[in-house]
Amino acid sequence: MKWKPHKKTMLVFMVIFFLLVGMGGVFSPIAFAKENRELGPNDVQGKILSIRTNLLGRGVIEVKSDLTEKVYMFYVGLDTVYSSNYHPAVGETIKVTYFNDRGKLKAARVQIVKFLK
Repeated sequence: MKWKPHKKTMLVFMVIFFLLVGMGGVFSPIAFAKENRELGPNDVQGKILSIRTNLLGRGVIEVKSDLTEKVYMFYVGLDTVYSSNYHPAVGETIKVTYFNDRGKLKAARVQIVKFLK
C-alpha cells in the first residue's frame, strides 16, 4: 500500500502540467496576433502590386499590407475563391485569407475591398 503518496504527487503534477499547457494554449494566439499586427493570423488586407498568372489561373499575387507595409507573395490557383466574378486588377485593395503550405503562402479566398474607378 505504498502507492497512495505517489498517486497524490502524480495527481498534483498532472494538474500543474495541464494548467500550464492550458495557459500556454490560451495566450499564444493573442501574442501571435499582436506580433503579426495584421487583420488576423491568416488574413491580410492591402493593395495589389503585381499579378502573374497563366491561362489556367495559377500564379502569384503580390500584396502590400495596409497595416504593416510588408509585401506578401500569395500563390493562387484553381482552388482560390474570388468574391466577385472577375479577378482583381493591379492597384485594387483586397483582403486575402491564406494558409501556409510548407513555406508557401497559398491564397484560399480573395475579396475585393476597394474597386478601381
